[in-house]
Parts: sequence; structure tokens; C-alpha cells
Amino acid sequence: MKSRILSGPFILVALVLLTSGCMESPVQEPVVTVTDIAVSDLSLQTMTVNTTLNIFNPNPIGARLNNLVFDVSYPDGGRNYLGHGEKAAIEVNGNGNTTVIVPVTVGNVEAARAVASLVQKGSITLNVNGSAFIDVKVTTFEKKFEQSREFSATEFEGLLPVTTVPGTGISVGEGIKQLGGLLGSVS
Repeated sequence: MKSRILSGPFILVALVLLTSGCMESPVQEPVVTVTDIAVSDLSLQTMTVNTTLNIFNPNPIGARLNNLVFDVSYPDGGRNYLGHGEKAAIEVNGNGNTTVIVPVTVGNVEAARAVASLVQKGSITLNVNGSAFIDVKVTTFEKKFEQSREFSATEFEGLLPVTTVPGTGISVGEGIKQLGGLLGSVS
């Protein structure tokens, strides 16, 4: 009789362990989506690319975006690196969406090459590729993301601060076209 009493809890624990493997995990994976890639600033020295990400957390508890890292590039005979974006320590809403905007400032050499490619082809495609590391209290998820957006040359006209250099007859648009031709002939 005593052995039956002792074996009862062991059988109960074994049944719980066996059936717990068949149950759905109580924590669901968040979803990370790039919702926009935009150029917010363009000059002859730099370019700023804003990347907007949406993090959907289906869990009732909030989460924390420990780290978000990505690279911005454009294809032109290969992958041409423009810059790196990074953001950390952001609270993520439970049962909802959290929007994160990360600006990436592109240096003058990379910006000039990208503008040259834009002028030569009439458009440029910007690629964003990275990972978000999201902590949902009991586990951490790495969510990879990738998105591309094509820009036409006409979309950049409004971003240039001036169309002609004051006091001269020099057109900035013509200067960019000449720069595009010069850089195109060098590469």
C-alpha cells in the first residue's frame, strides 16, 4: 500500500511532463517590420536616411528591445555600404505596436557615390538589412528584417537646400549631374 502512495505523485509528475511538451508556448514571437525608408536630408556633404520599424508584440506583457542593428546599402555592381543604424533599450508595448525611427547619417564619400549612381541611372534602391533583439521576460528573440525602397531622382529635388549657388549662375542640379558623370568615369 505504501508503494502505491509513493508512486502516485511520480506518475502525476510524469504525466504533467509528457503533456507539457504538447502544449503551445505561452509566449508568442514578436513581429518586426520595416514600414518606411526615407531620405530626410540631402546636401553635398551628407545624406540622412530614416528607417522606421514597427514591432508588434502579441503578448499581454510588455517587452524590451535590447538592441536593434542594421546596415543601409544600395546595389550598383555589388552591395555598396552607406551606413549603420543602431538603437537600444526601448520599451515595447504589450498587445500592440511600437514604432521606432532610426536616422542614419551617410558620410560625404558614400553620399557622393550614391548620388552619382542616382544621377546615372535616374533612380536608386536603398536596402535595409538587420536584426532586432527583443526580450519578452522569459526569453529573447532575434528577429531578422530586410526591406528595400526605390527612389527616383525627382524625389531628391526638394531635399536640396538651393537650386543655384547665390551670386553665381551655377546650378546645383547641374553640379550633381557633372559629379555623377565624373564619379561614373572614375569607377
